[in-house]
Amino acid sequence: MQAQDANPAIHAVSRMQTQWWRERFLRKQHHIRHTACDLVWFGDSITHNWERHGPQAWQDFATVWRAYYGDRRAINLGFRGDDTRNLLWRLMHGELDFHNTPRVFIVMIGVNNLGHLGQCAGQAAGGIRRIVERIHHAFPDSPLILPGVLPSLRSAWVTSQTTRLNHMLRTYAAPRGRWLHYIDLAPCLQTGGKVDASLFMDPLLSPPGLPLHPCAMAQARIARHLEPLICRLLDDYPHHLLPPCAAYCGVP
Repeated sequence: MQAQDANPAIHAVSRMQTQWWRERFLRKQHHIRHTACDLVWFGDSITHNWERHGPQAWQDFATVWRAYYGDRRAINLGFRGDDTRNLLWRLMHGELDFHNTPRVFIVMIGVNNLGHLGQCAGQAAGGIRRIVERIHHAFPDSPLILPGVLPSLRSAWVTSQTTRLNHMLRTYAAPRGRWLHYIDLAPCLQTGGKVDASLFMDPLLSPPGLPLHPCAMAQARIARHLEPLICRLLDDYPHHLLPPCAAYCGVP
């Protein structure tokens, strides 16, 4: 077996035995096969969270999604708890069978490789590259946005591996700039150049968790940071959060 094949991050793993995951997968399958999608967002819980509603500002992700993506025929293909293996399985079992040719893809995956699985940056990078290559092979004329893995405050080891992983992804994307666009989202979760725990939802949960998932206000920052690139690739007009939603979500 070659060393690359030994990388566990590149081998597809199903989660169909988990009821909510299976139901979500089948529901999304029906959508992409029968409804035109222009903007496709693949990911894990951070992407899945775009569908969350809540009475408090930090919980209300859906308002931000509607403002930026509601009229762009966008689909959320984020699955809570997924890592590169699970996303690869989805791609191999129908998540590329679109009704039309999507215009832009976004891939945000990898936090669970480092955290939940304890895989190193090199392994996670291999899984992400495999995902990007499979999507590009299926839709060579559609650009793909590859955001860096978001910073967190889980452990010093995860922080160091996140930095290494993002360097690898930036290096991988550089010679493929015609269709692959790496973008650093770390500033969206920082204050004064340091990761800001107040921009995460986990400490607000009961029981509280380590800062990993951006709150809705931070997701609004992410959407605003991505907007110029998405707007250009879609050849669309700029989208913004408008008052009073902007103030509600803490976006100036």
